[in-house]
Order: sequence, then C-alpha cells, then structure tokens
Amino acid sequence: MTRQRGFTLLELLIAIALFALLALGTYRMLEAVLRTDEITRAQEQALRDLTRGLWRLERDLVQAAPRAIRDAYGDERYAFISQPEPEDGEVAMEFSRVGWRNPTGMRRADVQRVRWRLVGDTLERVYWTVLDRDVESEPRVQRVLEDLEGFELRFLDGQNTWQTSWPPFDFNRGSPETDAERLPLAVEVTLEHPRFGRIVRLIRLPDGTAITQQGLPDAEGVPGEVDPGLLP
Repeated sequence: MTRQRGFTLLELLIAIALFALLALGTYRMLEAVLRTDEITRAQEQALRDLTRGLWRLERDLVQAAPRAIRDAYGDERYAFISQPEPEDGEVAMEFSRVGWRNPTGMRRADVQRVRWRLVGDTLERVYWTVLDRDVESEPRVQRVLEDLEGFELRFLDGQNTWQTSWPPFDFNRGSPETDAERLPLAVEVTLEHPRFGRIVRLIRLPDGTAITQQGLPDAEGVPGEVDPGLLP
C-alpha cells in the first residue's frame, strides 16, 4: 500500500501567514495606486478648470469694444470701468465686448456688457442681455473659478503707466465722448490659486480707434490686432 502524507498543522499556519502578508502588501500597493490616481485626477480637473476660466476671461478682454452704456437710472457708464465697490471693496471690472454669438437670430445687440468680479473665493462672470439697461434689467451670473485666494487687476494707459483702476483720476484729457469710449492698452490679471500659486496674465486689448473707424463687428466678427508697438 502507498503511504499518503499531508501538511502538518505548523506548515499550514506558516503558509496562511505567508499568503496573508502577500495579500496585505498587494492591498497596500493597490491602495497607493488608487490614491495617486485620485490625486492626479483632482490635479488635472483643477488645471482644466483654471485653463477654461482664464480662456473665458481672455476671450472677453480681447473683444473689448469702445461702447459706453446707460445704467438703470439713465446715467452714462464708460466703455471700460474698474473701481472697487464702496460697500464691500470687491475687485471687479466691467466692459462692453463684441462677438456675442446669436445663432437663433434673436432681436438683440451683438455687443454684450460683462462684469468680472471676485465674490468671496469665487470668480464670477456677470452679463446683461441688454446694453442700455432699465430698472428691470437683471444680470445673469456664471461661476467661473472657485477657491481662489486673490484677484488683482492693473491697466496700462496711453502713457505706458500702470493704473490700479480705470479710468484713472487724471483721465479727462479729451472730449467726454472720447473719454467714455477709451480703453486701456492692456490688462494685467493676477490670480492667487491654492494649488498653482500666483498666476499672472498680460492681455492686450484691441485698438478702440480702429474698431470705431471700421465699425463694430457682427456676432461672428472679431476685433483687429493691437499694434505691438503700443506696449513697452
């Protein structure tokens, strides 16, 4: 008769312990891979949101137009304005822009009035469906970027001097019509992001004089390029 042999109790315990250690190491490795993948995805999503937000801001600025408006009380507002609000001190800029697409053919202007502002830690884009507003003209708010730590603006004037507000205090050098339609040569936008740190963008604005001479583009049009010699 053939004698059969099996594992002893000690051998079974050793085998179970080895398999348990191997499974624990594999689980730790899988957990690290999953955690790294989650961090990478969060980083990628934050970068995508930041890129998309900056693109939307730059798209508005490069299509800025010298079009002054009337507010809800009939007072004239310059084509480009950036002044801290006295009640809350928020950083914001408001301006008119061309290139507002109208694929459905609605009876409205092709120029849009927009306002970019930082409310708390959220960068918002506010726009109106009409240019010259009345008391019932309610703005529409779009949340663009969240969890920001700072939002700063500077504006380059015709003397190649940086201003922290627009129009500057010594702005009145021409006729009221010219002053109301004057745009800065460039806008410097600085964002403080908790993940990517300090981000600075220098955006050239279109030549308002050239736009006025050529006429405002339609919904599919884009303003002309700024002469590079305008910037220092």
